[in-house]
This record gives sequence, C-alpha cells and structure tokens, in this order.
Amino acid sequence: MAFTLRKSSSILLTLLVLGVWASQTNCRTLLDAHTSMLDRHEQWMARYGRIYKDDEEREKRFLIFKDNVEFIECFNYASNHLTS
Repeated sequence: MAFTLRKSSSILLTLLVLGVWASQTNCRTLLDAHTSMLDRHEQWMARYGRIYKDDEEREKRFLIFKDNVEFIECFNYASNHLTS
C-alpha cells in the first residue's frame, strides 16, 4: 500500500514538473515572438522613416503592423501548401 502511494506521488510530481516546464517553454516562445515582432517593427519604422507622436500611437501602429505581418505569413503559408 505504501509503495503504491509513493509510486503514485512520484508520478504525480513528475507530471507536475513536466507541466510547469512545458508552460514556461511556451511563455518564453510567446515572449520571444513578441520581442522579435517588436524588432521587426523597429526595423520597418527605420527603413520607412516612421515616427509617431506618442507611445499610444506607436502601440496602435505596432498592433496594426503585427496583425498585417501575421496575415501575410498565414496567407503565404497557405499558398505554399496548396501548391505542394
């Protein structure tokens, strides 16, 4: 009985650790993707000489940029897989 309880506890602990580890990996990936998108936006602003009057407008324009990039990448991904 004690062995079964210990074994169950070990399995539960292992699952808990793996779950926490997996969620941290996902969080880092999302943060990295956001940072990468910010970098892309900065590069785009520099290339096209975009300057915004305040942080509010900059954030609004960033969200528009991000949505457009995601749309283009999804469109291109779908197009590439239709022709394959």
